[in-house]
Amino acid sequence: MNVRPLLLAALALGFAAGCTTPSSSPGTPPSEPGTPSAEAARPAAEAAPKGNEPGTEAAPTPPPPAGSEVKQGESTVYLVKNSGIRCIAPPCPTYNAYRADKPEAEPIPVHELDLSALSGGSDERANELELQTFKEGLRVEATLETRQNAGPAGAATVLRASRMIK
Repeated sequence: MNVRPLLLAALALGFAAGCTTPSSSPGTPPSEPGTPSAEAARPAAEAAPKGNEPGTEAAPTPPPPAGSEVKQGESTVYLVKNSGIRCIAPPCPTYNAYRADKPEAEPIPVHELDLSALSGGSDERANELELQTFKEGLRVEATLETRQNAGPAGAATVLRASRMIK
């Protein structure tokens, strides 16, 4: 039996799903942009948007998971880490936000980080802050917002950081 067509079909379906996670094999160090550690990765099945298949209407996704007690627009302290998820169709849950007061709770998938209030408009500073999400995480006071129709994969959760927390 020829296995090659089955392998190609599995790869094609993985790309069609829109999201990928890094393999579990050790790769480049997580300090390099675009190469998160394997422990930060989540399975693509968990991250794949539901109800956004071609021919169906996209269901709006609220930012916090059920039971997280976070309200949109409410300022909260979060530890933001890179999730390791990469997608071919935006928005992509590239970050996980952990509430500082409930670190054991499920992380909130975040599609976009707005660090403009922290970087002062400097691209270099914004890149430094984003690199922290690969390492120890970025501890910030922020609000969550939902941006509807952010891309083919549906709505996006935006984390707007207002200040750094040490």
